[in-house]
Amino acid sequence: MRTYFLSSVALGLAAVVAVGCSESTTRKDVASAQEKLDKARANTQEAAQQAKNDVADAQRNAQEHTVAKPIVTDTYADTRQDVRAQEKVADAKVDADKKIADAKDKELAAAANLKTTEQQFKDTQDRDAFVREAEMKLSDYDKRIDDLKAQASNAQGADRDAINRQIELVKAARDRANSSLSDLKKADLPTWRNHQDHVRLAFQELDNS
Repeated sequence: MRTYFLSSVALGLAAVVAVGCSESTTRKDVASAQEKLDKARANTQEAAQQAKNDVADAQRNAQEHTVAKPIVTDTYADTRQDVRAQEKVADAKVDADKKIADAKDKELAAAANLKTTEQQFKDTQDRDAFVREAEMKLSDYDKRIDDLKAQASNAQGADRDAINRQIELVKAARDRANSSLSDLKKADLPTWRNHQDHVRLAFQELDNS
């Protein structure tokens, strides 16, 4: 008996078969990552606007100090006040640049996280489709074993012995395929493809049993 992976029938029924893998990334995870990126972008814009306002306030305060100088004054004191006012403007610019840079860093991190999450979601979909079809194939072989048992119960002598030997061969191959699939399902999401060939080979052996 031979079946083939990614058949149209298997894909049509895949949604009703449980997967049960140890690690998954969902659409909700992708939506959450997108929401975090949107917030980070908004925060960057807000930080840029706030930084612009802070620098403008510092410049305005420095200008007001210059305009408000008395005609007769202490030159040394005025110079010190002018220097402090300009230092405040410079400090405001430094703080503004830092706030913008921090916001941009968080935005880049959020964008990278979204990209990673989207890839993990794709990996989840690919793995789950592979697992669902493999589980459906195992179910087909369980039915095959039941059919063979029914045949054995109605057979006699050498025919019955031959059918029972075939049952044992199919069951052993089925168990090995199931074990390989279980290892794949337990694997971390980034490494599941490392187990894919083992599962395929196990099912080829099952097909030939």
